[in-house]
Amino acid sequence: MKTYINDFFWFGLTNQKVTSDAHEACYNLSSSPLIDGKKASIKEVTRRIKKIFDEEDLVHFDGLSCDQKSLDQILNLAEKKRSSVNHMEAEEINNFFSAFQKYGGSLVSFNEIKKRSDLIIFLGDFEESQIQRFLNKVGWSRTKIEKSIFLLGKKKNTILKNSFEFREPLNLGGQILDFFKNTSVPEKFKRLKKKINLSRYPVMVINSKNGLIFTDQLLKVFAFINNNLGKIRIFRFCGLNNSSGFVNSCISKTGFPGSVSFTDWGVTYNPNDYDAKQQKKLKKTQIFFSNLNQEPKIENFKKNIFIGHPNKKNKENFDIYIPVKTPGVDTEGLIVRSDGAGVMKLEKKINSQYIEMRQLINQLI
Repeated sequence: MKTYINDFFWFGLTNQKVTSDAHEACYNLSSSPLIDGKKASIKEVTRRIKKIFDEEDLVHFDGLSCDQKSLDQILNLAEKKRSSVNHMEAEEINNFFSAFQKYGGSLVSFNEIKKRSDLIIFLGDFEESQIQRFLNKVGWSRTKIEKSIFLLGKKKNTILKNSFEFREPLNLGGQILDFFKNTSVPEKFKRLKKKINLSRYPVMVINSKNGLIFTDQLLKVFAFINNNLGKIRIFRFCGLNNSSGFVNSCISKTGFPGSVSFTDWGVTYNPNDYDAKQQKKLKKTQIFFSNLNQEPKIENFKKNIFIGHPNKKNKENFDIYIPVKTPGVDTEGLIVRSDGAGVMKLEKKINSQYIEMRQLINQLI
């Protein structure tokens, strides 16, 4: 059974092969490096990028939807060129880690949910496609799903029978607290409160893309419950584009979970300042790296360089475009699962003439 790469990031699946979303059948094998929309050689584009490094004091690195070896080399390049670095999932990363660093929590893997949990509560907004794929992967019977999975969000979910509309999401933490305390709850929540009181392994599923304040409030409430009222676990529904791999590489090199800048005085960490929207006010050039995601959302600077997937559309719009090998298609690569607790290999399937990203970065270094 094959598992798509997004499933691996969302659910942290183990003991399965992973295939990238860019299947070899539709993989572009004839893409070429471009300078101002015109074909160029690897030697020419690397010479042009080196010239930019020499002429400009500051360059911003972003995207970083890459395998582990590429991430490590990008950070080495950023250190050498004194650049700021961030990830395309930076907002979600910051939402979670700013709260997790303060309150901690008992994080669980998808396999633990599947094998041990007797109650799952989704908190906040989730795409219905995410919920459906979660149900498909967890493999529970319809009866168990109806008895043991609940959702509290801004709007009801049509897939889950036990779905409750909660129009004031910032008050959701207080409602969760009432479930664990000896207090009354509205009639519609009485069955859920009873389930929580009887549960031996309750898991709260959060999506930190729901916002910084929302995530902070929930983890604060979870910490209070764990210290005073009972035991709950957290499953983090996130991690796309190997953001956990990015966090892993950044912590190993700098001690910080991303959003860093390398300077002559060391490394600084600031999630609010080192994102693309802020950096474009200070810097002319951005180098965007993405060899896992072929159509990432990009915040354009005055000068834009893209190093990544050969299937990228509108590549002629970049000042410099360089196609590189794609892990899981024409080269091998390692990715980190969303909980940061496991690594999986993307296997090579076909050959191509493209350079590997880490080899290109070695030339730039």
